[in-house]
Formats: sequence, C-alpha cells, structure tokens
Amino acid sequence: MKKFSSKWRYTGFSELNVTPMLDFAFTLMIIFLITTPLLEQNLEISLPSLNSKKESSFSNSPLVLEINKNGKIVCDNIPVDKDTLEKILLDRIQKDPELTVSLKMDKDLKYEEFLPFVEILEKAGIKRIGLVHNVDEKQTIRK
Repeated sequence: MKKFSSKWRYTGFSELNVTPMLDFAFTLMIIFLITTPLLEQNLEISLPSLNSKKESSFSNSPLVLEINKNGKIVCDNIPVDKDTLEKILLDRIQKDPELTVSLKMDKDLKYEEFLPFVEILEKAGIKRIGLVHNVDEKQTIRK
C-alpha cells in the first residue's frame, strides 16, 4: 500500500502572503504616530522679531557688568572685585527689585569661569539678566 499518492505532491507557494506583514507595519506606524508627539518637550517661547521697534520695559537703565577673559570685572565703568560686586548688587537690588544686569563677556571666557558670576547674581536676587553681544553683519540672515 502506498503511503503517499503521486497526486498530492508537495508544491511551494507561488506567491507570498504579505497581508500580515502589512498589518504589522501599519500597526507600528500608528503606534509611532501616536507616541512621538507625547515624547517631545515643547517650550513656549515668544521670539522677538528683528523689525520690531518695541521700547525697553526696564524701569531704570540696566547695570552693566563687563568680564574679560582673565576674570577682571568692571561694573558700570568701575573696576571691582567679586566681594565688592556682591555689595554693589545687594545695594542696587534693594533700591530697585526689578534690577536688570547686562553681561558683557569676552568671547574667550571659559564656561567654568562664567558660572561663579551667575552664582553671585543669583545670591543677590537678580532675576533679569541680559547677555550682550556684537552683531556680525556678515553672518546675519538676509532676505
């Protein structure tokens, strides 16, 4: 007795069924489309435009603090050391609680040398700090 008949030969599939693979791909795509926006950390930032002629909202002129690459400090055109700077800041913040400090720093000043000045400003209670820079005409975006 024959176990297998010649009528039922094993034949391969002539086509590959891609339906399950497409279902899986679309399911992954939907999962990524839903979860990607949840992973982003968006900050609400209102950037000023270059053409705005908005007047300054500062009540008084800002305190200008200049720091060179060697760590020398000039406060409103007066050379000072760190201890004197703290006293000046505490005195000015008592007179004007909304005091603004404009920092002019040398471009070669290292980050590690800059952080102590930020700590001094935080200790004094300064909440408004502006970083002053020069505008390079060659690198500005032109329309």
